[in-house]
This record gives sequence, structure tokens and C-alpha cells, in this order.
Amino acid sequence: MHFTDDIAGYYRSPAVRARMADYRGEATRLGAYGGRRRRQEPDGAPVPVDESDQERLLEEGVDVCRALGDRGGALVQLDIDYSNPSDPAEPYRDPELCFARLEPVHREAMRAFEALRVEPLCLLTGRGYHFTLRAPLHSRLHRDLVATGRVGGPLRARYDARGGPEKDAGGRASAHDGAGRLLEHLAHGIMKRLRGNTEVPVTLADVPVPGRGAFVCLDLTAYADPLFARYARCAFSTNQKAGMMGLDPPFVAVLPRAGRPLPELLRARHDAAQLAPLAEQEGAAIPDFAEAAGWRSAYEQGPLGRFHRAFDRGSHTDEAARGEADAGLDFSRLPTCVRRALEQPNPLLLMPLYLRCVSLALWGLGWHPRSVARLVCARYRRDFGWSGLWDRVEPCARAEFYVRLFCGLAACGLEDETTFDCASQAARAGCPWAGCGHDLRRLVQAQCSAAGGSA
Repeated sequence: MHFTDDIAGYYRSPAVRARMADYRGEATRLGAYGGRRRRQEPDGAPVPVDESDQERLLEEGVDVCRALGDRGGALVQLDIDYSNPSDPAEPYRDPELCFARLEPVHREAMRAFEALRVEPLCLLTGRGYHFTLRAPLHSRLHRDLVATGRVGGPLRARYDARGGPEKDAGGRASAHDGAGRLLEHLAHGIMKRLRGNTEVPVTLADVPVPGRGAFVCLDLTAYADPLFARYARCAFSTNQKAGMMGLDPPFVAVLPRAGRPLPELLRARHDAAQLAPLAEQEGAAIPDFAEAAGWRSAYEQGPLGRFHRAFDRGSHTDEAARGEADAGLDFSRLPTCVRRALEQPNPLLLMPLYLRCVSLALWGLGWHPRSVARLVCARYRRDFGWSGLWDRVEPCARAEFYVRLFCGLAACGLEDETTFDCASQAARAGCPWAGCGHDLRRLVQAQCSAAGGSA
């Protein structure tokens, strides 16, 4: 019997179905991952499905996902993941160790939300946590998100071209971007408070640490793409990424943390006999919060808000990226790690390791961060065999997100010459040729000086 048959049997519990429906709420669409047909997009994302197919999908044993798009408001979701590039199976083989290493980050994230007087639903995922809340339409928090967000022309056009609930009614696109910016501010605070106090490093993107060992990622990449392209696994759905990798146990359930002892949840999450009773006892609806005390003002008055305003004042990618932003650029004069990424954008410019290097090095060479984003977008728009990726997501929006994220870390003192130099780039497996004549350490020093003047 295939493990998806076990998942299908688990989904027959009425309590499990009810809790998944609670979490799904007013989602604008559903997604499916895995199952007997091994559903996934080429980049590993869930596949959009019609709600009318739900019964068949449950019998197929898929992971049931909901879009971040919501008819009743804007979801705010912080994703925390444990990662080990040298041993990708570690979170599934030894979850007790990995979640023990995650525990200080979990506690600090809870404290950060408590300071805002909000209590998100905390779900235990395959290798980390999702903290999720909703800002209802017309609430003060929703207005704050809309006012904070910035949506460029190409992305706006993507929303305008869609019909039904995924059209940008009520400022959904701006609220989504605003949520990403406020979460970025929250994540900066978590990183600063945890610096030097965790067993493994904490990062803001899936960039391997030197030595390519274990780290914890505060993952905000859901805000790099449109609402209709991003999904979250429902509470009490399964997560079968381990099974898709041929690992054991092949699936776990996504469960509310809800104050339960962590060892109890780790034991229960792959045992169908324990899961159905849990579904009868625990709620799984995403909570609504009409306001979050001082979140927007703290962001706007802090260094990240100042940097974002400087970034937004830069020349826009919208029209310029339609031309050749790299025309006349002498690649031979760039650091080899940057040149390689620009010459081989698929897959290198899809990897945060190289996006970080391109962002920080070009900024240090005197480029405005938004001009760096324009260059990255121009490479995305050229035909490098993207397999339909840009049909689903907006290249300019993704380029701007990553460049803004990495330059924002340097602007706020979370990147410097101790974290961005040639030796550390090589130790992350991101240096294809040592001795190219450039010194990344000096470039990041220039970045920080530029940030001090522009932010």
C-alpha cells in the first residue's frame, strides 16, 4: 500500500475535514501537492485546483493548500523553516533535534507578536512553523497594510487581468506587499535579539551559511510573488515533502502548536490514530485582528522603513525593464560570482545565494538598489528556458523583492564585512573562481556607507 492511501484514509475523518475547512476559510483558491499523481509545479509549488474537485483530491491523498489570497481580508504569515543543505533529510530523520534548535526562534517570534498585541495561529509544519493572522477588510490593520505596500505597474497589470475574487478589489495587492514589509521589520527585530544566542544561525532567506550546515530561515518569500501564486498547507492537512523525496516517515500532519508539549506533537503528527482525536479538540481557524499596536509606525520610523523609502524613490523597473537593462554592461569587470549569475540566470538568479551576491556587490559598485532590481528583471525577461515560471509570477516584482530584502539587511546592520566577503561566499559554495581581483568585503563596506546616506 502506498503512503498516499494512508493519507486518504486519514482524510476520511469528519473532524479532520472540518479543521481543514476552518483554516481554508475564505481562500480565493485551493492548491494540491503530491498525492498519487505527484502534483507540483515545475518549481515545486502546489498546483491550482478547483474547489469542486476537493473530494477527489482527498481520495488521491494530496496535501491540501489554500492560497494566501482571501476574500475577507489580508493574511499575514511568517514562515520559519529549519534547513540543512548538507543534510536535507535531517528535519525528517531527526525532528526532535531540529525542533529543539528551532525553539528559541519560536519563542522570540511569539514574543514579537505579543508585543503587537496579536496572537497568530501557530502551526507546526514539516520543518518549522507558520504564524498566521488575518487583517479583515476595512479594519485599521488592513488600512495600514494597504498604505504600507507598493505595487509596480507590471504586477498591477497581472492583478487587473484576473477576474473574480483574485482581482485587486479592496487593495489586495498593496495589502499583500505591505504585510511583507511589516513582517520584514518584525523579522529584523527577531534576528537582532537572537544574534549569538542560538545553536544555529538565523537568516532572512534561504542562503546557505558558510560550511553549508544547519540554519533557521525566517522565510518571507511568499511576498515575492502575487497572492494567487502562493499557498500554505491547511491545518490538519498532510505535508508529504519527505515522501516525495523518498524519506521515512513519508508524511506528517500540519498541527496547531496550541500550547501542547512539543514532543507530544512530534509523536502524533505521523500517527493517524492520534491525529483524528486532536482534530476534535483543537481549533484551526485563522484569527482576525483589526489592529496591531504601533507596528506600522515602528516600521516607518526605523531604519528599514527609511531604506524602503529610499529604494522606492529609485528609478522604477516597470518600463525600463522592458528594454535591455544590461546593454553595454561589461560583465568581465564584475566579480566572478556576480558575472556567473548574470550569464547563467537559470537557475542561478533563482537562488537566494546568488541574488544576495548580485544585490550587495552591485550596490557596493555604485548601483542604486532599484537599478540592480531592474538588471535582474531584464535577465528574467530574456529567454533562458524558464519553463513557464513567469506565466505564474511577475519577474519584476520578484527581482525587486529580493534586491530590497538583501540590501535592507545591509542598510540595517545585519550584513557587513564579517558576513559578506570572498571567503564566506566560497564557503557557501557561491564562488566559482577564487582570485578574480575583487574584494566583496570592501564592497559591503561601501554598501553600508551608502545606506547610511540614503536611508
